[in-house]
Amino acid sequence: MSSENVQRMRHALELFDRRDKDGWLALRDPDSEVLADRNFPERGPIRGGEAAWDFYLQVAAAFDSVESAGLDIVDVGRDKILVHQRTSTRGRASGAAVEIDYWIVVSFRDGLIWRDEWFSDEAEALEAAQ
Repeated sequence: MSSENVQRMRHALELFDRRDKDGWLALRDPDSEVLADRNFPERGPIRGGEAAWDFYLQVAAAFDSVESAGLDIVDVGRDKILVHQRTSTRGRASGAAVEIDYWIVVSFRDGLIWRDEWFSDEAEALEAAQ
């Protein structure tokens, strides 16, 4: 099941890059949630697929480009994967150089993405993945 989860995640990222909302939502549990890192303004749980979609669109809109190509995705067992996103981009409004370096623990339930938990600290992400 775990390698299937890695493939599901890669597919979900491809769908998001193409802005295929219906396809992306079909891979998420209707009760899914996103738990943003403590450094994000949106700190509370973001509940539901539609709200998650809106959150990710808002994050992507802040930058010139953020693509999922080159992400490291590792199966950590127990229906969880660990995604490491590291990329350089520019802020859309400011033009300032931005280094994105985040870890996301993604949990699956019944084959669907159920929770995305974001971390700026690798050790915290690894602990949450256990």
